[in-house]
Amino acid sequence: MYLKNVGIFVKDLEGAKRFFESYFGAKVLKTFDNPEKGYYSYILEFDGQAWLELMTKPEIVDSPKDPNRSGLAHVCFKIDTREELNDIIRRFKEDGYIIQYEPSSPEGPGEVRAVTFEDIVIEANYGIS
Repeated sequence: MYLKNVGIFVKDLEGAKRFFESYFGAKVLKTFDNPEKGYYSYILEFDGQAWLELMTKPEIVDSPKDPNRSGLAHVCFKIDTREELNDIIRRFKEDGYIIQYEPSSPEGPGEVRAVTFEDIVIEANYGIS
């Protein structure tokens, strides 16, 4: 058994898609459009493996979200190199995302957690099982 995908409702579907494409190399695998109901989604694929479904519909409310809320806590990406992790940390900071924690050293294993696009909490780690 394996986890097939995780779905996240977002207010800005195109912006969310660009975020995951830019930061994590996501590719659009499938789209679903239902104009009658105003429902649209992208299924994104990462390295030919994991899927993330981004969805929107008109009644979605983008209320402020406390990072310590109940429900889905975060989405974690395993990064291939420390240089990639350092680049993600740098970009998170440049884009103004709230860093909850980051490695104390720019070398070796490490993990960053940030409150990102539409308050989605993202973790990225390198060298941690």
